[in-house]
Amino acid sequence: MVNCADLPKLECEVPKEGLTLDLVLRPKEQVGGQTQYWPLFNADNPEEHFGNMHFKLDKGAVLTLKVSLDLSDVKGRELEFVRYSQNHKLDGLIALSPDFRHQFRARAKEVDGEFTKLVIKIKDKAEIPDRFNFLWMCVDQETGMHFVSGDPEAVIDPGQGSGSGSGGGK
Repeated sequence: MVNCADLPKLECEVPKEGLTLDLVLRPKEQVGGQTQYWPLFNADNPEEHFGNMHFKLDKGAVLTLKVSLDLSDVKGRELEFVRYSQNHKLDGLIALSPDFRHQFRARAKEVDGEFTKLVIKIKDKAEIPDRFNFLWMCVDQETGMHFVSGDPEAVIDPGQGSGSGSGGGK
């Protein structure tokens, strides 16, 4: 199995004015009951894909990740990001680290009648470096089967951005 740590990192500096990145997530079928790495691509450059993420945020900056599902590797499945009815702050994710909700807000958005877009807002409220582990999570609307990704990790470094607005890349 491919591990997120073995792949290029999505690294960017987020200026105080904020930054929005458009990404594409491609779910994979489970193999032998094991979760698989789901490729995360730069929407503007599909050749560029990532495992883990490392964000350097200027004080007060907000990073917005707009993640769209690409279902080309799960043909015949009607996958959508999981939506949590009692707490809409972490749709599409399973938090594996404490205080995840303190920094992340994830909302599934409807596109053509299906919840195939996830908008994640990241803001460092505590202004201390943090490391978050999580899983992507979708559900097949036809069968009710859950699809869970491998092992992505996001690192947040506060007050570290250059303010230049540069972002993306390896």
